[in-house]
Amino acid sequence: MSLSSLQLDAFLVVCRAQNFTRAASELGVTQSALSQRIKNLEDELGSTLFTRDPSGAKPTDVGQRLLRYCHAREGLEAEFVESLKSKSTGDLRGPLRIAGFSTITRSLILPALKPLLLKHDHIQLELLTAELSQLPELLTNGRADFVFVNEPIRRQGVLNTLVGYERNVLIQSRQSRPNVFLDHDEHDATTLDYFKSQGKSLPKGFRRMFVGDIDAILESVHMGLGRAVAPKHLLTRGVEVVKGFSEVRVPVHLAYFEQPFYTQLHHGARAALETALRETLRA
Repeated sequence: MSLSSLQLDAFLVVCRAQNFTRAASELGVTQSALSQRIKNLEDELGSTLFTRDPSGAKPTDVGQRLLRYCHAREGLEAEFVESLKSKSTGDLRGPLRIAGFSTITRSLILPALKPLLLKHDHIQLELLTAELSQLPELLTNGRADFVFVNEPIRRQGVLNTLVGYERNVLIQSRQSRPNVFLDHDEHDATTLDYFKSQGKSLPKGFRRMFVGDIDAILESVHMGLGRAVAPKHLLTRGVEVVKGFSEVRVPVHLAYFEQPFYTQLHHGARAALETALRETLRA
């Protein structure tokens, strides 16, 4: 059986747009023509590829498997074309999709990839920052080739590699209000979990403020708006660790699907990420 490139391309665009109307517009075809391409592909495979709900078109389990195939095909094709065009051997190109949580994307993942990105001009990096609860879905839905999570993703075919531990501490500036604690949002349990791990009660007058992301949290601590729980590797001048509390180790796992074929770009990126993060987050 040979799958039509026209149908696979249509499938890939729908996955990325998560909407048939937007995907049809991107492809320059009518929505009915796009739907027919997807139906033909489903008939060929004997499986439904999408479910539709108010949030958009989502790939089924079979659709997720096909999406990973499309990504591998896309990367291998880019690698092959580059091998024919490039005058030097070992040049890497193609898409590279990585997702992680806010305390490591800018501070650890991006620096780990910097040498690779500077050496190879045609790497199409997409670096996503997401909440921990969203990261497994980014992997299973094919939005990311590699994700960093605190807990292993227990799903068939997913490999999880422990790369190290963040060391969370309670921080403040000299003028910080001792009873105000900063988190991402009301669903962020970082502060509450930290106090629970210490076996300590919440301070008298305890209250929380929500400031969006780790950069805003650190800046708010600098400004004296409150205390926060943060990884030691993010600490800067003007911020100090509150005494009387212990470090809490939080595991960091690199998760990705086991596949028979990975491009040289993916092999190189994974090696660079594992090496750099293990150096910083060593146990």
